[in-house]
Amino acid sequence: MTENKKEQELNDFFDGKSTSTISKVVKRAKRITILRNMGISLFVIVFLLITLSLSWLFIIRGSQEKAMRDIELFSRITNPNIELLRSQNESNGVFEGILTFNRYKEIEGIPVDWSNEVVRYSLFGGMSRFTGHSLIQIEDKEDGLYRNYDSETKQRMMSFYHPEVLYNQIRNDLNTLNNFTDDTLVELGISFNQKYTPEEVRELIPDNITLKWYWVDTYSEEDIESLNKKKYKPNSPELATEIYGFSEHPTDSSMSEKRFIDDVQSGLNYEDGKYFGEFNRIYNNLKGDSVKLAPEDIEIIGAVVTGTPKELAELNEMDMIRATVLGVTVKPY
Repeated sequence: MTENKKEQELNDFFDGKSTSTISKVVKRAKRITILRNMGISLFVIVFLLITLSLSWLFIIRGSQEKAMRDIELFSRITNPNIELLRSQNESNGVFEGILTFNRYKEIEGIPVDWSNEVVRYSLFGGMSRFTGHSLIQIEDKEDGLYRNYDSETKQRMMSFYHPEVLYNQIRNDLNTLNNFTDDTLVELGISFNQKYTPEEVRELIPDNITLKWYWVDTYSEEDIESLNKKKYKPNSPELATEIYGFSEHPTDSSMSEKRFIDDVQSGLNYEDGKYFGEFNRIYNNLKGDSVKLAPEDIEIIGAVVTGTPKELAELNEMDMIRATVLGVTVKPY
């Protein structure tokens, strides 16, 4: 009888009908195992989410810093007389972000708004300028040439004429200075008739005119030859966004070209940089047959100056000036 009872209990146990203590213990163990497995799975999922989030944050932050580095370094040798104020980062999804750089110009101590520099950077290291930003072109009724305007501020954009390139027509905005009141502060892009050293430019520009920026000749002989061989489309002046150079050092003029060389060489240190190819082209064109790029390799073919109309009118008497194009104008109040 006892054996039959035990046998019945075993059958009930395996059929899930047992109410004995061992059955309760086994059921409890099963529940604990299930809960433990759920806890482990939950922990693994949370751990993976945290790890992936931190990895994503690390990679996207690296891409952001790389984009900021490229823009800030490249801006130091481009965009005449334009200063970067600060940058703002905006999320644009999981795989990319947007950086907005606030910019301004300084005209005789007066800050003037300029269009923002907006770039898109990706999780995978790519970077591109934000699409849709363009300049405004309006034909000037006086000379029939087109003037370029910044699309955000509607201020004039400067353009420049290379001394060795042939143009159908060259602009001289010195003739328009008498249209401005005496208290107007003027930015002027000037193009030279030949190449000069930075020191020669400093000596030739009158002391009462503020020398803000130097246009460096980064063109190769092949570049000039190609431009002058155009048969069907006449050469247009170079936009301010298409040329390279450096700002005048605020305290030590002799440091200006040295800082430019340092910036170009810094660009060569980042082979993964957005503008590495352009830095490499500039470096090789400037260096020529020299062992390394030196200050004496820097040749200046234009500049950006600021002053009042009366002060800038003195440039009319200088043979070194080939062309002049107005930039920003502002009142001192």
